[in-house]
Amino acid sequence: MRLRHISFCRLQAMAVFTLAVLLTGCGDGVRLKPRSNGEACSVVVTGTDQRACAMVARMLEVEEPGLPQPENAFDVMIADDEGLRKKSRYARAIVVVSIDDKHSPSPRIRYEKDVFAEPQMIVYLETNSADSLASGHKRIGKSLLALLRRFETNVSLRRLRKSHSAAREKEIEKAVGCRLLVPSDITKSKTGRNFIWLTDDGSSAMRNICVYSVDGTDMSSERLLFVRDSVMRVNIKGETDSMYMTTYSRQASADDDHAPTFRVISEGGRKIIEMRGLWQMEGDAMGGPFVSHAIIDSLRGRTLVAETFVYAPGENKRNIMKRMEAVLYTLSPLR
Repeated sequence: MRLRHISFCRLQAMAVFTLAVLLTGCGDGVRLKPRSNGEACSVVVTGTDQRACAMVARMLEVEEPGLPQPENAFDVMIADDEGLRKKSRYARAIVVVSIDDKHSPSPRIRYEKDVFAEPQMIVYLETNSADSLASGHKRIGKSLLALLRRFETNVSLRRLRKSHSAAREKEIEKAVGCRLLVPSDITKSKTGRNFIWLTDDGSSAMRNICVYSVDGTDMSSERLLFVRDSVMRVNIKGETDSMYMTTYSRQASADDDHAPTFRVISEGGRKIIEMRGLWQMEGDAMGGPFVSHAIIDSLRGRTLVAETFVYAPGENKRNIMKRMEAVLYTLSPLR
């Protein structure tokens, strides 16, 4: 009886343990797969056709917009032999290029997530020839960039939701009356009228978030640019009142590569206007990249704006900006 009782208890314990692992593995607890290899915005392109792999690499190595110095959208490694392909199965992002004359002439893209590791995205690009890939390279490149950029945003969002600052978020609610998740290492803040500025005050790379609201629901590019310059001039000053933040567009011509750009994002049934460009301090040499999201708070008849900007002289800024951009997707009005 005693032996049977011990065995039964052990079976119970094993069952409970197994269930716990399964439950936590499906959420934010124990990992059931190894952590993926590679830094943010790194991609492995793999396949047996060297020409096709090289074309895909060029699609992903376009210049990332909105940065003061040229940086590629992604850092690409080509794995075009069997040994490298096996080693790359745990990479963070993989594009598998498949050339098969049985495929339709029009290239097809599909993807899977967390296949061998996590976080991981594997994109399968299938076509019947390298020539078909070449003829559709603009469309294919646009689709690949959109998929992989969104993957990077989702990875950053996943980490942000695991670790964020409740104290800073309460400050945002009080100052602006909206919600935004804030990285836990953003520790300092300054408030103004319907405005808050949060920063980590870093020495080599200073990361910043601004959240503010203005009356009215006009989200035209002209108004959003005017509002940004007006709000930043009042709230973000240099050593003297004659030094203040402004948008580079005030000095840029319309065909300047650094002039701000605007695009509409549909996210969760709502409309977001993204503005991307460069900021600078009037009367000073400081400057860097910024991205902002504007949404309508229809209940209160106002526009909410969340912006991230970075000051990191001498540093690459792409990965810093990518992590901070994810924060903007959490902006929402209070209900």
